[in-house]
Amino acid sequence: MAARRVILGVLLTLSLLWTQDAANAASIKTYSNPVAVQLTDTSTSTLKLQGFYELTNKANNQKTFLLPNLTITITRAQGNVNIDAGSISFSSSSGFELKEVTNVKQYARFTSTTELKSGATADYTTKKTFAKAETAEYIQTFVNNKGETWYNVLAADGTKGWVSANSTLIDNYSISIPTLVYGSTSYRGGVSLLPKTSGKVAVMNNLDLEDYLKGVIPNEMPASWHKEALKAQAIVARSYAANSMSLKNTTASQVYKGYSSEDSRTNQAVDETSGILVKHNGKPIQTFFYSTSGGRTANVGDVWNSNQASFPYLISVDDPYESSPHSNWENSFTSSMILKSFGFDPSSTILFDISINPTGANGEVSSVTIDTSAGQKTITGNEQTIRKLFPIEGSYGFLRSNWFTIKVNKDFAIQTTTGQQSQLEVTGQQVMTGSNTPVSISSEKVSIQTSSGIVTKYSDPVSITATGKGWGHRIGMSQYGAKGFAEHNWKAIDIVKHYFPNTEVSK
Repeated sequence: MAARRVILGVLLTLSLLWTQDAANAASIKTYSNPVAVQLTDTSTSTLKLQGFYELTNKANNQKTFLLPNLTITITRAQGNVNIDAGSISFSSSSGFELKEVTNVKQYARFTSTTELKSGATADYTTKKTFAKAETAEYIQTFVNNKGETWYNVLAADGTKGWVSANSTLIDNYSISIPTLVYGSTSYRGGVSLLPKTSGKVAVMNNLDLEDYLKGVIPNEMPASWHKEALKAQAIVARSYAANSMSLKNTTASQVYKGYSSEDSRTNQAVDETSGILVKHNGKPIQTFFYSTSGGRTANVGDVWNSNQASFPYLISVDDPYESSPHSNWENSFTSSMILKSFGFDPSSTILFDISINPTGANGEVSSVTIDTSAGQKTITGNEQTIRKLFPIEGSYGFLRSNWFTIKVNKDFAIQTTTGQQSQLEVTGQQVMTGSNTPVSISSEKVSIQTSSGIVTKYSDPVSITATGKGWGHRIGMSQYGAKGFAEHNWKAIDIVKHYFPNTEVSK
């Protein structure tokens, strides 16, 4: 009994020593300006934990520390979010959170299932059991009177106890920036794994706003561009994110490729503008940006049909220094391409003409009308609606902007009972041959007898040309324009103020 009293006395002393050092214990990292970014929405995904993370079951609040460098598979089945971590699995109707743990010096790694004892011998009470995929924070080492080595550890749920060195190794924790790897991309922060009604799991990256921006800026603007342009991009991207109800990692919000994409130059731009936002009447605004204005930005009311009076800072301004390959462009179309985008069958419908209605202050188009053999049709809408009426390869599959003009070349003159009619194409139409036999044109090319000989033409030629300016919605900051201003010695804050008049740019 004397020996046992000595052991208990030592254990009490060790516990007191740890309590006195509790301020230096591991803790969950919190974010002063948290954001959540959806990385994926799928039924199965895999994450690698390159760091020390706490897993919380959102249904019952049970907590577990997971081993650094562990790979987990997330699935959705029977209404639950399920995690397979190899030696252990978890299931939750409400999903999970993985939070990064800071101030870890050393941790326990288990070579097999290991019991957490209330004291430093095997005959003490078992408080819980660790699987190989789990870990615990290391506190202290103790050798009992049998010569056995035991480690005092702390579990994620706050349980302290002793584990045997027979199945436990103590590793130093040397990861300065913990990351989660999804696919081939590493992300700072933690994640939420949330059930969706579609039978999928949303993987949401949770991190601080400033760290999020470090994974955005080099993907929205080349890191090689002028420093003041990068800083302007950081300010605008920060304000955009601060005012977004939800964020995705695509152009649906801002392109975000996490820690893997970070660059020291863009990180510096984020750090040097830390906390700076664009404000109107003292409140941050949602700031928009895009590639190229074409020489002048747009009024929000001319491209998104918004109430212009509500947005005195989203107004058209000159863009004098913009030099972009997208400042001016031209795309051409066949009549069948236009008919399809308007919902007509080109094999049974003839396009006679097309016209646009440029109602914007700079000539932005708000509606397009076509005349066809099936009648007239007008489509009216915002810039996305108008641009998608003209399908092209590249640039997301449609026109670069809604600031354009139309030129129509009617290549065919058709003789009718009332005279000649100009047309864009003759595919599917009937013509009379020299023997007065009606023939339907089905080939890609037609040969036409003229007074000077036979001319061969495409039956549906590229006859409609759109000539326009800019790339994007053109509301707010032009990225190429910001580059031009920076190269003309403008500072970032002044650049931002130019593109967002009637605002204050400050912390």
